[in-house]
Amino acid sequence: MDQEKPKKQKVKSIWLSDIHLGTSFSKADELLDFLNHYKSEQIILVGDIIDIWGMRSAWNWKQSHSHLIQKMIKLSQKGVRIIYIPGNHDELFRDYVDLKFGDIEIKDMIEYRTRDGKRLLVTHGDAYDIFMQDSYRWLAHIGDRAFHIIQFISRQNQRIRNLMGRDYWSLAGYMKQRTKSISRIIIRFEQALIRAARVDGYDGVICGHIHKAEIKTIEGLIYMNCGDWVDSCTALVEDLSGDFRTIHWLTEQQGNRMKRTKKMRKLKKKGLVESTHV
Repeated sequence: MDQEKPKKQKVKSIWLSDIHLGTSFSKADELLDFLNHYKSEQIILVGDIIDIWGMRSAWNWKQSHSHLIQKMIKLSQKGVRIIYIPGNHDELFRDYVDLKFGDIEIKDMIEYRTRDGKRLLVTHGDAYDIFMQDSYRWLAHIGDRAFHIIQFISRQNQRIRNLMGRDYWSLAGYMKQRTKSISRIIIRFEQALIRAARVDGYDGVICGHIHKAEIKTIEGLIYMNCGDWVDSCTALVEDLSGDFRTIHWLTEQQGNRMKRTKKMRKLKKKGLVESTHV
């Protein structure tokens, strides 16, 4: 039997950040799978899409990375509005702000209007990270190398978990939750963004940068982070009714597989599964 094409779920907008193409830990295959299941009017790329920092020390450009770029170009040609907001790892593209790469728009930041009229600032967020300031920039590069090491350990750990039949577990996510110093840095980052949004009269902010998907209210304003595609495989979407939600793709796919397995078991009991014998 031919493999059925996945039924696409329609949403208004999708936000993706921190894909880090060009590195060994970019989960481009998972993102391609996600894009084959979701259809949107626009996709907003919120920085660190191509990891130029990482490629300077180690080039890891896979075929799936090229396929993802081609996918974005094809979607833009089919009428999906795609906006690319560069981050610190792909800051080279900030030299081309307000220009277009084919049908893909490059912006420094944008204002997004929700269905109920709220104004949201959309930015990668590195400008509000104290470690990205010139006097601390050397620490940012050290932190980037440490992140590479954590991702390497995480991949080895996950291979062992896969062999044992266990679910996905994020080492980086665990460290963010359990390490007080990291938690304080994240809180400081979130508060800095909220203060900036308030000063400019926004109702909230959408960002990336810290690889921690989140939707919450801080000091009366909306804070949303679209996560990453190197560890958690998360995206932010606004559905057709105007509701926002984060999608944890690995968890969602695991749930879908369990549903399909249960369905097949029920069909087998009823004798409705087609025979594969000729």
